[in-house]
Amino acid sequence: MKFLLDTNFLMIPGKFRVDVFRELEQFEKPESYTLGSVLRELDRLSISGPDSKNAKLALGMVRKENVRIMPDKAKSVDEELIKLAGKGFVVCTQDREIIRALKGKYPVVTLRQKRYLVKL
Repeated sequence: MKFLLDTNFLMIPGKFRVDVFRELEQFEKPESYTLGSVLRELDRLSISGPDSKNAKLALGMVRKENVRIMPDKAKSVDEELIKLAGKGFVVCTQDREIIRALKGKYPVVTLRQKRYLVKL
């Protein structure tokens, strides 16, 4: 199963101490992907600010877990995630707008109760 990871999803391990890559294994053999713009956003967040540690951890996990990087084609990350959901990807996000746009049409994975992942 192909999972497309959003920025806020990749920051879950730092914020909530949940190993999202191990959790994804419950949904079949995972193939993890993310967008180049997600990595650029993590780079920007890792420089300074309240989420810099979480962003640095996320960047390290992307490398460690061999997450495949996909080129962006849409104007925004949200648009690209929604578009790729229609092409067989399961979008992994915490973004309520994206979840609302995809729920009922395409599968979405999100964090529940700050402890475990669920597929909607």
